[in-house]
Amino acid sequence: QGFSCKFFVSFFLFNSKYHIVNQPLNWTEAQTNCRQKYTDLATIENSEEMDQLINTTLSAGSSNNFWIGLYNEINYRWSDGFNGSFTGNSYNDRQICMVPYWHSDHYHWSDSSCSSLFPFFLAKYVLNSV
Repeated sequence: QGFSCKFFVSFFLFNSKYHIVNQPLNWTEAQTNCRQKYTDLATIENSEEMDQLINTTLSAGSSNNFWIGLYNEINYRWSDGFNGSFTGNSYNDRQICMVPYWHSDHYHWSDSSCSSLFPFFLAKYVLNSV
């Protein structure tokens, strides 16, 4: 059985198209399926982008937990190789896969067990310039 994408909501932000996918997967499954069908799990380059992603997710009525492409082995890294320094507000430095979540009036990024199943994660298309 192949992976079937169930887009909860799609939106454009800057030069990229994001999809919130309604499929409970662990981080590795999410990354593998995202790479097979699209580009990779979402890379968040700055706080403005993070705010927009959180606001869009919340306004769509989705869960506030979703996988993104950030993981931590020795240092934080983005799964698509992006070499940026933005890693949000880390809350819990124990596991290696990152989950941004909304708490009261601000977001945190929390390390979570990579085997956890979250119903939403972000996939990213990079749009070609014309």
